[in-house]
Amino acid sequence: MKYNEVSSLSFLLDKEHFVYKEVEENNSFHIYVKSRARERTCPNCEEKSRQLSSTYNRTLQDTPIHCKQTFIHLKAYKFKCNNPKCEAKVFTEELSFAKPSQVRTIALTSLILGVSMFLSNEGASNVLSLLGVRVSADTIKRIYDRIEYVDDVNVEEVGIDDVAIRKGQTYATAIYDMKDHHMIALLEGRDAETLKDWLKNHKKIKKVARDRASGYAKAISEILPDCIQIADRFHLLQNLIEYLKDIFYEDMPTEIFIKDGAIMDEKPKKIKKAIQIDKKILGVLEYDNEIPMDNNGNIVEYDNRKHDLTCKQYKEQAKSRKKNSN
Repeated sequence: MKYNEVSSLSFLLDKEHFVYKEVEENNSFHIYVKSRARERTCPNCEEKSRQLSSTYNRTLQDTPIHCKQTFIHLKAYKFKCNNPKCEAKVFTEELSFAKPSQVRTIALTSLILGVSMFLSNEGASNVLSLLGVRVSADTIKRIYDRIEYVDDVNVEEVGIDDVAIRKGQTYATAIYDMKDHHMIALLEGRDAETLKDWLKNHKKIKKVARDRASGYAKAISEILPDCIQIADRFHLLQNLIEYLKDIFYEDMPTEIFIKDGAIMDEKPKKIKKAIQIDKKILGVLEYDNEIPMDNNGNIVEYDNRKHDLTCKQYKEQAKSRKKNSN
């Protein structure tokens, strides 16, 4: 069967795959993809094979198009390994845009992680559903749990900062490689002793960008005395803002009153004005301002006996009204 390539969406994939069909429905978008593969390398023995075993279909959820849930329907190949000594008799071709046994593309997983970094799992799930991504809060948690941090004992420049795992309750120490800013370690707690144990196995570190915590500074100086410690940009800016606040607090008054674009010399006095109700409005509303009467023509007097004006609540409200009127 011959497929006609649809080039408009082929940029979403690698050079080894092409789009041959696309279908847009009311709430979803479907992209049909076929592999160009005629030869693949066995991942076990690394011997090339051109002997096809079979084809298989795979459906992946991808980043949304027009805020619609988007799926990639893939026709891929399975190859027979020609190496008689190889344990893998049949292998599937590797995909650059999706990992094995995953139901989402790598791009979509990155989008989910990017959104959930700033929200709770439940909140991220709700926001992503508005964008056209169907993913549950439990699935987002499982994605986070599968993240692995690959340490590098030869790293020379790192960034160290404390992060909140659960704000106000649980904290950790995050360590980043300054070359590409990826995380290489996440230590429990944010104390100096935990950092010391990690630094003892990373003696090649020459520069550390850190926050203002004295515990981190002491640990670095003790384990790596020749290491250069640098305050990161965020905390330098934070220091500057605090100093500017102190300057403004000393020179500026506690209250400033502005009228017609100019600062007033003194606090303006409150002017009480009686509100005049437009009688035309009252006429339209058919407002009756007469004394209320019952069916027998007796005046209905206001009964306030249900309210205890001597209770604590009314006394506090009276004090608050008096204070606000002064």
